[in-house]
Amino acid sequence: MIKDIYIRNPQDPNFIYGVLDHSDPIESIISKIKMIFGTRQGQVFGDMNFGVGLEDLVFETRINKNELEERIKKQIQQYVSESSKYRIDAEISFGKGDGYDFAVIDIYIDRVKSLGILIR
Repeated sequence: MIKDIYIRNPQDPNFIYGVLDHSDPIESIISKIKMIFGTRQGQVFGDMNFGVGLEDLVFETRINKNELEERIKKQIQQYVSESSKYRIDAEISFGKGDGYDFAVIDIYIDRVKSLGILIR
């Protein structure tokens, strides 16, 4: 059994106090996706293609919803080894708040919403 480091933030509503590692494949998928989302392409020495850099792309006027979903899908297929065993989908929605724009990215693992990210 392979164990991964537990990296959930204490402010995460699903954080479990006292856990240092885990062997849950869904938790591993979520951790890997968070790393992909939080990394800009070119930041990882030795693999210049790793990362999506969400905050850079979400409000890029030259990229549309389908292109962004496709970039995310390609990153997941390439860097999340569990994607061969689990169906992982990303759905993106854009909206306007009171004086700001936002994007919501929902990640579904085997058709169950497993991660939601709000960027504004």
